[in-house]
Amino acid sequence: MFQDHGRPSWRRFGVPPSGAMDDHAACWANALLDNPPTAPVVELLLQGARFLALHDCWVAVCGADAESSVPMWRAVRLRADEEIRFPRIRSGVWTYLAVEGGFDAPLWLGSASVYARGRLGVPLVRGDVLLRTPGAPFRLPASVAGRSVAWEERRNYDATPLLRVWPGPQWDSFSKADRAAFFEQTWTVMPQSDRVGYRLSGQSLSPGQWQMISEPLRVGTVQIPEDGQPIVMMRDGPTVGGYPKLGVVDAHDVARLAQCRLGRGVKFRLAEQAAM
Repeated sequence: MFQDHGRPSWRRFGVPPSGAMDDHAACWANALLDNPPTAPVVELLLQGARFLALHDCWVAVCGADAESSVPMWRAVRLRADEEIRFPRIRSGVWTYLAVEGGFDAPLWLGSASVYARGRLGVPLVRGDVLLRTPGAPFRLPASVAGRSVAWEERRNYDATPLLRVWPGPQWDSFSKADRAAFFEQTWTVMPQSDRVGYRLSGQSLSPGQWQMISEPLRVGTVQIPEDGQPIVMMRDGPTVGGYPKLGVVDAHDVARLAQCRLGRGVKFRLAEQAAM
């Protein structure tokens, strides 16, 4: 489905921000082609997608490794009738396909991002014809043979990420023992994880109070429901919630969590300590 920078200015009306689950990979796919960072890309979940080029064009594929038939993390020139295939996922969850100029996608509340639960945008289906935004064609600078992303920017999605967390509104409602348990253990990503939220499994936590008035949520908020198992709010998550909020995953680390497949372990660290 199409995704871009999302629609954060509509949160006060109860509309989730949406946008690319891994904004790091999506931004690099656009940057390789000199697209604006807000240009729509196609977000792919796991494996099985296939695309046929109807005309010569430049594309870039970044994100999860689904055995792409074209080189990843670099600008690639496609010829008419060439096919891009993503047959088998090897690491990560979300893959991004960008085209020169960005995809020509309809805007809903100022964004091309598809929010399927809210019926904003239309998910792509087999047989759809995708167009690029009209404009000057992409060209590599003179005497430059190719363009690729630096190795240090190509994240290892098989590694257990250490995610920075800022204290949340109900931080003091949790005991020191529970706060320590949250940071010391390795949590497991559960199958009940999607664009709304990632559910984690581990030693149960318990705040001092469960009853509270619903209050605003932001992407990355770590809520602790009554079973004591954390839920991290993601791009299509609700804008308000009534569970205690232990912390908020740093905005730059949400993309790392998004690329964790079910069963993958994740660990957290207080944001203030991350630079030590």
